[in-house]
Amino acid sequence: MFSHCSVGWQLLGTPENGYLWHRVSPQLSSPNQPYSLREALAQAQSSRIGATTRALRESLHPILRQKLEVWEENLSTAVSLQVLEIADKFSVAAASQSIATDYGKLDCITSMMMGLFSRSQPLAFWKAFFSVLNNIFSVHGATLMARENDRFLKQIAFHLLRLAVFRNDSIRKRAVLGLQILIRNSFYYFTNTTRLRVMLTITLSELMSDVQVTQMKPNGSLEESGEARRLRKSLEEMADCTMTVQFINDCGLPGNALEAFSENSTDNLWSWSEVKYLSDSLLQALDAALEHAVLASVMTIDRYAAAESYHKLAMAYASVPDLHIMWLLHLCDAHQEMQSCAEAAQCAVAVAGVIMQALVGRNDAVWNREHVASLSKICPMVSNAVASEASAAEVEGYGASKLTVDSAVKYLQLANKLFSQAELYHFCANILELIIPVYKSRRAYGQLAKCHTSLSSIYDSILEQESSPITFIDATYYRVGFYGTRFGKLDRKEYVYREPRDVRLGDIMEKLSRIYESKIDGSHTLHIIPDSRQVNAEELQPDVCYLQITAVDPVMEDEDLESRRERIFSLSTGSVRARVFDRFLFDTPFTKNGKTQGGLEDQWKRRTVLQTQGSFPALVNRLLVVKSESLEFSPVENAIGMIETRTAALRNELEEPRSSENDQLPRLQSLQRILQGSVAVQVNSGVLSVCKAFLSGEPATRLRSQELQQLIAALLEFMAVCKRAIRVHFRLIGEEDQDFHTQLVNGFQSLTAELSHYIPAILSEL
Repeated sequence: MFSHCSVGWQLLGTPENGYLWHRVSPQLSSPNQPYSLREALAQAQSSRIGATTRALRESLHPILRQKLEVWEENLSTAVSLQVLEIADKFSVAAASQSIATDYGKLDCITSMMMGLFSRSQPLAFWKAFFSVLNNIFSVHGATLMARENDRFLKQIAFHLLRLAVFRNDSIRKRAVLGLQILIRNSFYYFTNTTRLRVMLTITLSELMSDVQVTQMKPNGSLEESGEARRLRKSLEEMADCTMTVQFINDCGLPGNALEAFSENSTDNLWSWSEVKYLSDSLLQALDAALEHAVLASVMTIDRYAAAESYHKLAMAYASVPDLHIMWLLHLCDAHQEMQSCAEAAQCAVAVAGVIMQALVGRNDAVWNREHVASLSKICPMVSNAVASEASAAEVEGYGASKLTVDSAVKYLQLANKLFSQAELYHFCANILELIIPVYKSRRAYGQLAKCHTSLSSIYDSILEQESSPITFIDATYYRVGFYGTRFGKLDRKEYVYREPRDVRLGDIMEKLSRIYESKIDGSHTLHIIPDSRQVNAEELQPDVCYLQITAVDPVMEDEDLESRRERIFSLSTGSVRARVFDRFLFDTPFTKNGKTQGGLEDQWKRRTVLQTQGSFPALVNRLLVVKSESLEFSPVENAIGMIETRTAALRNELEEPRSSENDQLPRLQSLQRILQGSVAVQVNSGVLSVCKAFLSGEPATRLRSQELQQLIAALLEFMAVCKRAIRVHFRLIGEEDQDFHTQLVNGFQSLTAELSHYIPAILSEL
């Protein structure tokens, strides 16, 4: 009421604007002047101002309009509290089945609850609401948590997550308790949170379209928004047992509100470790969505980060096959745009794996667990984890409608096509072996004929790769180290990059420089460390960002990493069947005096072996290095290794089986190339330089007896194999190669004479 105010208001009429309230002096006001909202509304209605509700509201003075809004809010709160009280009493009555209602789904209760949730409510309402919510779920949890009430449960979860974003801390904390009430019921009725985790993951995905997860910083870059931070805080507090006790006390709920004791048992089914896992799963989805939003502006520049962003989203939604597949297909498209065929193929395999796992779990497919295991050898991400939750993901709007045999075959065929483009034919063969059982079960003989024709072509391609004298290389690999605070999460981390086989060191240096120069502000500069030496991050300049890029070689499964031999031999004879790599190495020359290069007698070698988080080809183009080990070889070990490498290359060429006479020409060419690099007069300085460095003068006195014997034995074996190779060469050549053979013989005799000065016994040995 305004009757006590020093200033009054008078309703005046104007032809243009209808009726307005004008300030008048209280002394000039008439006794009938309306000072209250009630009188103003009555007078406006009697004067027919309020033809519509909006017109009536606009006719009021702003102060009275504000008073009307407060009155409406109070009335709405009173009505909502009355409905809440009715719902609570109805719930109690329904528990004793003393009223007629739908006991199968309790639509009356769920409708009232959704009606209350769908309206904006004040704090006073929420203070009363969660006590009633706790009571209703305590009494009717079995019905409300059943699959028949999926829509209701999904809506409840959505609204609770929405409230968990509120600025009002009191409401936000109560939303956390609401989520914990759902968790308690999940433990009580299902003994786990698997299905609820799927439900919350789905609703969180839907909520992300309503929540602004990023905000602009003064420098124009994006950062986490206040809404995202509040949601993160709520999800973390959901798994905090200490905070939960405080929330329960502050909100007036009974101390045992979250206890989940099963009937006739004293064991509390509530598990904080499982709640923590649930919380972490939802936080993973939130982090993935945030990172994806932050990277949106640079995705066209930094394709590596874009691929990882899609990958993180796919992993975050792994418990929901529909969402998991959606993000995997986005990732597949991104790789195809980058022409990363092997990585795109892995995405297609992963999608097929998700579908196969669900089908095998339902026992309604031609495949079994052995087929899934076969697929996991191609894509290690494929496991049984998702299959166990496939049935839990049957939520309204999400489910197994797309998880059919035909859809799995579709993505297996896509993977086969992409692997073929990448020339990884062994993967193609394995994939076709998975498609064939489907066509067999359907007696689709035409499709079977096509599969077997494709399989024959693939095996021909594999045979061609394995028989080629030129080693097949499907990709190049580079280790990239990041040093500098401006790199953010990448700082002081190492990655191995998988690049197309035609990408050279200079190419990737240029590519990465272009990417990261665009991300670094003017106060920092980018510098490429030109060698592979060990980096001490503490000694680097703080205002400079450093990239260290090193070419690395994949390690074969059965390779002896402690062998001192050079790795040319290891790679050239490695079977092309070993195309999955998770270990890489590079050799770094160094000297004890600090110089990179020195004479043979001073030249040490450090072999660094890197272990990646996962194996290539992977779903992404780069993998984090999780382990790094180093092994050092002394100068004499280096020399022995060099000689043993040449010896092994020659012996391998001599012992390589040949299937026909047509294979003799490639063998002759290969043998001539190796012999020319071993005994020809103009290039035999390699072996002689080893003798001069270690078998004469002062260096020879520093060798241990065992090292000296190993070096001499390596030299003698090398010369013996060279002599044998020259004899084989004579049997293979024609008249046109006689001059070249004479040069080899003369070179061998000259080399033997030179070596006899250091190893007199060589004359009798040969």
